[in-house]
Amino acid sequence: MNQTEILRIEALSKSFPGVQALTDITISFKQGTVHSILGENGAGKSTFMNIVYGVYPGDTGKLIWHGKETVFASPLEAQKHGIAMIHQENSLIPFLSVMDNIYLGHYPKKGAFIDTSTLYKQAKALLEELNIYDISPTTEVVRLSVAQKQLVEIVKALSLKPRLIMMDEPTAALTQTETDALMKIIEMLRKNGVTIVYVSHRLEEVFDLSDEISILRDGKLVRTVGKDDITIDEAVRDMVGRDLEKQELVAHTQIKQDEKILEVKNFSKKDKFHDISFDVKKGEVLGFGGLVGAGRSEIMEAIFGYEPADSGEIWLKGKKISIKHPSMAVAAKMGMVPEERKEKGLFLRLSVKENMNVVSYKRFKRFRLLKKKLENAAAQKYVDMLSVKTPTIEKRILELSGGNQQKAILARWMQTEPELLILDEPTHGVDVGAKAEIYKLIREMADSGVSILLISSEMPELIRLSDRIVIIADGRLKGVLDKHEMDQEVIMQYATNQVKNKLGQSSKKNIQER
Repeated sequence: MNQTEILRIEALSKSFPGVQALTDITISFKQGTVHSILGENGAGKSTFMNIVYGVYPGDTGKLIWHGKETVFASPLEAQKHGIAMIHQENSLIPFLSVMDNIYLGHYPKKGAFIDTSTLYKQAKALLEELNIYDISPTTEVVRLSVAQKQLVEIVKALSLKPRLIMMDEPTAALTQTETDALMKIIEMLRKNGVTIVYVSHRLEEVFDLSDEISILRDGKLVRTVGKDDITIDEAVRDMVGRDLEKQELVAHTQIKQDEKILEVKNFSKKDKFHDISFDVKKGEVLGFGGLVGAGRSEIMEAIFGYEPADSGEIWLKGKKISIKHPSMAVAAKMGMVPEERKEKGLFLRLSVKENMNVVSYKRFKRFRLLKKKLENAAAQKYVDMLSVKTPTIEKRILELSGGNQQKAILARWMQTEPELLILDEPTHGVDVGAKAEIYKLIREMADSGVSILLISSEMPELIRLSDRIVIIADGRLKGVLDKHEMDQEVIMQYATNQVKNKLGQSSKKNIQER
């Protein structure tokens, strides 16, 4: 391993109004190594990387690049020095093509003009280097899935041929196959002397990849250690400052087996999903497994009225209903936490309070007048209940960490006292502490009688939380597994259309194959 120091951060501090984001951080990064940074949402990881990348300056401290004290005034300046960054939330321009997004700012030129032929060839070669064959360089980014956009972010960073690349949750939306391909790319980069600064909430992934690990908590550096000098349990303890064992889930026994809350019958939408039928009982967590792009999110969005199905029926508590718009779903006592929270779940310019209360304002009115005391009390109640980290309920939601934004969306729907709640990747980009709190919250809601439709691409999470699992592949229902049948290998066999006869006879009777 090359031990040459490529980047050193000394005594870095940064504050925002009402928040001390970083305090006296000193970390050294060596050439040709993977250095992971761990911490809960709000620990300061993204702030740290944004300062290195020139998004904004630190208040105090030094950045020493290749032995010289440096200040990057902008991301473009950082890129010119050989630093690239893969953002957790995609920074792509929706209505430009994939190849334009990859090479924006450093197009191949032929004289004074963009060399479109070379642009296409180089973009295609980079995509294929990551084994990405289902994304055309000419496709508009707006047409891509969340996972595909993340892959384009990765390719965009690699196009800069960086000497140091910072990766903020690069695998959060990726399938296992896509993740494996990225791991090979990272290993290739490391062998070529590129330094990787890696941030991920998937701890097994971090420990597989890393040479060194730095842990942040509340904006302070807890410690930097070699990967072999710390265990996952010790890392979790350092990150959260407490033991998570007390947050383990209790047994879930509240399902009312005879009371069906929702029945979906023969649901179809052209090019999205076909002939989907299932039911969910009162107090049941019905999980939805499958690969990214299988059609799970599209099914949920159709149920909630974002993109209604072309055909099929929805029955709610024994009555056939028609949902053509999300407002109709809300009126039917339904709620939804979407996968893309910033695009479909949040009002980014509004406050924490406004985001929490947005569907409940009728409750805060007296004779058509909005009662501020009621509005404030409702938001503060859920900030306290869910331990949302914000200095005030008036803080813009945009300035909160991903985990706290997710809690705010959950609080929004908890206020409405829903009978059915759709959760699409509810712990996407959420740290281990917040994840444990969300798990507990999901079970408490189910135990109180709320029926939950849960999409998760993390199979241990799906198995842990679900009472049954519906498996979707290529827009079709492939199987329904009861609790005792849940197994990661079995789920993958259904999800990849490679079902093997490995379940017992009693299980076969319960699986609805389509």
